[in-house]
Amino acid sequence: MRRSAFGIVFVCFLGVMLLGSWIVRRAVATPAGSAHLTEAQGQRLLGDVMKNVRDRWVDTLRADEMYRRAALGLVRELGDPNTAYLPPDRLKRLREATTGLYTGIGTTIDVREGWIAVVASRTGSPAERAGIRPGDRLVEVDGQSMHGWTIEEARNALRGKPGSPLNLTIDRTGTHIPLHLERGDIHVSSVSRAMLLERGVGYFAIGSFSDSTAIETGETVDSLVRVGATSMIVDLRGNPGGLLAQGVAVADLFLDAGVKIVSTKGRGQGTTAVFNDKTAQKWPSLPIVVLVNNYTASAAEIVAGALQDHDRAVVMGRPTYGKGSAQQVIQLADGGAIKITNALWYTPVGRTIDHPHGRAADTVAADTARPSFKTDRGRVVKGGGGIVPDLFAGDSTVSRPERAWIASVGRKVPQFRLALKDYGAEVTRRKMVHEPQFVVTPEMREGLRRAMHTQGLDVPPDVYDAAHEAIDRVMGAEIALQAFGVPGAQVRAVRHDPVIARAAKLVAGAPAPGVLFDRAAADVADVPHK
Repeated sequence: MRRSAFGIVFVCFLGVMLLGSWIVRRAVATPAGSAHLTEAQGQRLLGDVMKNVRDRWVDTLRADEMYRRAALGLVRELGDPNTAYLPPDRLKRLREATTGLYTGIGTTIDVREGWIAVVASRTGSPAERAGIRPGDRLVEVDGQSMHGWTIEEARNALRGKPGSPLNLTIDRTGTHIPLHLERGDIHVSSVSRAMLLERGVGYFAIGSFSDSTAIETGETVDSLVRVGATSMIVDLRGNPGGLLAQGVAVADLFLDAGVKIVSTKGRGQGTTAVFNDKTAQKWPSLPIVVLVNNYTASAAEIVAGALQDHDRAVVMGRPTYGKGSAQQVIQLADGGAIKITNALWYTPVGRTIDHPHGRAADTVAADTARPSFKTDRGRVVKGGGGIVPDLFAGDSTVSRPERAWIASVGRKVPQFRLALKDYGAEVTRRKMVHEPQFVVTPEMREGLRRAMHTQGLDVPPDVYDAAHEAIDRVMGAEIALQAFGVPGAQVRAVRHDPVIARAAKLVAGAPAPGVLFDRAAADVADVPHK
């Protein structure tokens, strides 16, 4: 009897499953004899699927959530990594990135020994006016202890509406100091690390392309020329891009009036256009080297491609990311937005640099099937997959000792970061270094090893010693940041960068821009794949 009852239940269950399967198949099946759905059939398909999910899925899903997921699925199925739905919080972050503006107190912060520490206060910010200095610890915000907070938690607490009050307690060398501040508008510069190197070589980095990048770039070059720069290195490595218009405006600074900078092609209104240089360049006799790598993308590639096509600069580094498309951000009713690709862009000689991103950017250099183009001087450049540098520089692979070191650390990277920060704080407290160009000593390496052991991270001595170059690099950067703040860390980063050193050697003393290409031709280029 029991067996019979079980059989009846099983047959009923199987019948329900088959019926549900038939309904779903019927809902998604394309009508016979038709390769594509009509708009009405498509609407019916979506309605049928949503109805079956609502009525038959094992869990409950609200109607608004079904529509949201359907919208996200449509965007995802486009297969375009640059098209995305932006919920309100992501849209806010995008606007901050493209405008360089946010509301807060103007500090750069880090986590050190379990506390939020100030790395720098921006010039003219509420933090600077309140007297907050690098090295101060943030102890309390509005009466709440900040011990153990993450950077994200601290950032959220420090930001708010313009003019809103903030009560902050800082710890400075053991003394607690209460402060009352008002949040204000903070502008994050996209140009950084500006300095004059030896032999009249000016250097600066552009971190992103926000709405003031061209103005900042022009002011930076002018200031470097005033203090003696006779040549220039423009560092676009790691620059993810930003506003296309700002990429055009920066290229405009270095090119002759009337020449093409970039063109775009799309199918929507206003998406097909040609952008030409509008003004005469200010520094026509200034030799320029542009540094790029596989994280150089979008508007940064527009600048590199335009200056390369017109032979205005020697491009040095690694092949760029290859984001040859433009996006439009469209506000939606829910407070979010859709960022949608609406055009492809092309360099002055007609190159598209877009390529699939399932492979490493460096692999494009070996692709002999890519189309060839000629620059103004007749040099051959390649299209279809990132900007390929005129001179390769910078390792594309990690050395064997560093790989062994990384493998030994394994998943304990957070412990290593804590040990690094703690030891950097110890070096700073003990005043073991006196200028950013200090030499990392064996004593410092041993100190970091002890700090790692305290955090439960032990690496075989032979692995640790063999990787001393990589360890010295990251330890030197951390100590410089803690001991001398952002300016000191930037000076050290530039002075210890082999790619910058090679670029400076190439450009130093060049009497005219054209000479650089003769020097580059004679230069022994790095092998692209090591």
